[in-house]
Amino acid sequence: MSAIYWSRFDAVYYSRDLKDTAEIGFSDEFQYEDFAKPVHERSIRMVHSYPELGKTAYEAWTNRLNKHPY
Repeated sequence: MSAIYWSRFDAVYYSRDLKDTAEIGFSDEFQYEDFAKPVHERSIRMVHSYPELGKTAYEAWTNRLNKHPY
């Protein structure tokens, strides 16, 4: 879902809703519920590591002249 929003698509086309999808065994509802939880309570362990490395990458993006705005 994040990739769809970050891609800035004009539209997403679908033929069945979340309820229909869950009925055949592909429930995405848990993702929405999980994202709403604090990081330490999510079903997939989230580990914050190497913040300085991340800072370098963020600074490179910030200083990039030809970036696409998100």
